[in-house]
Amino acid sequence: MYNALIESHVGGWEVAFVLLIVGYILYRSGREKAGKIVHMLLRLMIVIIVVSGAWMLFQFRAGDVLYYVKGVLGLFVFGLMEMALGRARRQEASTGFFVGALALMVVVILIGYRVIM
Repeated sequence: MYNALIESHVGGWEVAFVLLIVGYILYRSGREKAGKIVHMLLRLMIVIIVVSGAWMLFQFRAGDVLYYVKGVLGLFVFGLMEMALGRARRQEASTGFFVGALALMVVVILIGYRVIM
């Protein structure tokens, strides 16, 4: 059970990373319908990440404060993703949100792999 949660969580982050980049490029190139589909897939991945992460946190890592920090930072990443894609869809300035989402996502992933302790 634990391995399935880890695999769905890690895989979710990997897919979300790719979907964010693809969705941003699609919106910026004017392909709104394809961008909207990718955006909805990204939202599905966010749900999978949140559910698997919360389950693992409260089942197996409840005493480790660093994982709570990772969870809060992960929520900020999701907010930045939504801001970046929403503003890109409306053709507004969104590069800062996009770069911020990618940078914070890398930090969250490094915390997950215990590179940052």
